[in-house]
Amino acid sequence: MRVIFLALLLFCLNSSAIAEPASCPAGEKLICLNGCICLPDVGQILGSGMPTEITQVAGPALALWLSQSRAEAAISGTQPIPDAIREQLLRWYPPSVLDAALYKVGDNGELSAASAMMQNPDIGAVTLVDIIVFRTAEAAETNVALWAHELKHVQQYQEWGVNGFAQRYTQDFNAVEAPAYQVQTEVGRVLRGLDP
Repeated sequence: MRVIFLALLLFCLNSSAIAEPASCPAGEKLICLNGCICLPDVGQILGSGMPTEITQVAGPALALWLSQSRAEAAISGTQPIPDAIREQLLRWYPPSVLDAALYKVGDNGELSAASAMMQNPDIGAVTLVDIIVFRTAEAAETNVALWAHELKHVQQYQEWGVNGFAQRYTQDFNAVEAPAYQVQTEVGRVLRGLDP
């Protein structure tokens, strides 16, 4: 349990996707789980990335947490991608990714990865291996660009496995998130008619 808590703490401290500095003093980040506090920015303290020793512990702990959170999400029921969303994303993803992905709305697990991430109101969805947990039903039913982002993570899990995904995320979450944001932007532009 101590390893999981350490991984969560390190993950939160290292991830701007979870908590953006809003009203903290310079050199600190606002960290929100069940409440918000300002903590020293580990990135500034440790330099460009997490030390290897920390990611060697944090990666497997995050993988376990993601797997357990995925199992909890599956118990309460999931659905396949809505047909209209799936059809629009065939241009970007092969059927193997689209067929593997499931979704649900909301997360009841108090200590799950999805619940922790959803503490940030800017997070619209979280991918737990092959289950995408959306904050709202509206986003799940209509936000094709958000689906594109989360499906990139499903594809990454397929390519790297849960352990590989978690290890990469703890080492450099920006490198994991960048392709997801890229496809999200591309899909959004195409759907708005800005790109062919």
